[in-house]
Amino acid sequence: MSKPPEGFAQTYGVELLCEQPPRFERAELLQSVRKYCPNAELMGEAKGEGSLTCSFAHPDHLVRLKDAAVPAHTHVLISNAPYSVTPEVADDLRQSWGFPEAVEVLSTCRHSLLVTDMTSSSLAPKERLGLFQGVLAGVLDVVPARAIHWRPSAHFLAADRFREAYRQGGAARFFAGAINVRFVTIEDAPGEMIMDTLGLAALGFPDLQCRFRDLDPNDVATVLLNSGCYIFEAGDVIQDGHTIEGTTAGSRWLCRHADSALAPLRTVLDLNPGPPHAGGRRA
Repeated sequence: MSKPPEGFAQTYGVELLCEQPPRFERAELLQSVRKYCPNAELMGEAKGEGSLTCSFAHPDHLVRLKDAAVPAHTHVLISNAPYSVTPEVADDLRQSWGFPEAVEVLSTCRHSLLVTDMTSSSLAPKERLGLFQGVLAGVLDVVPARAIHWRPSAHFLAADRFREAYRQGGAARFFAGAINVRFVTIEDAPGEMIMDTLGLAALGFPDLQCRFRDLDPNDVATVLLNSGCYIFEAGDVIQDGHTIEGTTAGSRWLCRHADSALAPLRTVLDLNPGPPHAGGRRA
């Protein structure tokens, strides 16, 4: 895309949630991260034992600035504040469909740690996410986190799920955290629902949305996830007026770019299932 959609992440980060206070030694963390990002280098000086912060430079992932090229950076920061589920993230918890034990697990977590990138937004999306996931995998080998709050896609997932998905590789890594499907019913339109993805906009792509009725939400979620994975791999190549296969073989859903119906405001690819399943004014 020539212009990133609204919601494009200048920084990209997740929060790791732990039962016990996380601590690490910088040398140990570097060794672990290098298993996945072999050329990672430590930045700055250590400030005593049991570090609270650690930053890495990645000279094999260069970010082009106006007059120079600098390495992408990733950072690990332990929070001193006790962790709790605030009203601001309660919606993310309700939309964490792949983590039914989330409420129970989070009730045991009182400590958190942030993993984030910096100066990385101009990297190609697949390169940026791959680098971030590699650093995250290295951190999780050292930090005994139980859950991850994946902020760009606004949901929680079990830390073990990401570890396993990373080992599997391929699309499993992308589906584990970088994209989420949300489900909302329409109060003033009985029987109508909106489902959308969240996470693609943070990487510079349009998310997807569909307003519909009388379709199985699980089937709609499959269409959204598969289409989202396709956009991540191929780019924003589905043009207005193109169609994709819907929930049944041979069905064709019309596509067009639009503003999102749900917050945050961003560019989405709106999928119209056509009559009798289209919702909203399209019905």
